Amino acid sequence: MSQKLTAQAINELAPNAEYTIIDGVIDWQSEEINQPSNEAIEAKKLQINYKNNRQVAYASIQDQLDMQYWDNVNGTTTWKDHIAKVKSDNPKP
Repeated sequence: MSQKLTAQAINELAPNAEYTIIDGVIDWQSEEINQPSNEAIEAKKLQINYKNNRQVAYASIQDQLDMQYWDNVNGTTTWKDHIAKVKSDNPKP
């Protein structure tokens, strides 16, 4: 995963920390803030990635409401099927 994702993970785990990432190596510069472990950073990256993937895969709210309306009119399950597919294609880590 990218350095941008690593930075986002660190920022969520240690807000206001000072560090640099060069070629995937984290140079921690904050003495008062503990550096998150590599395991914590990797876990946070997986969580962020899964959220981003789901966000992109879901239809817009307007389209979801339209699916729900037509499901109600036609007795279909288009919306439920859409949500189930997004969740199964992008399981929680």
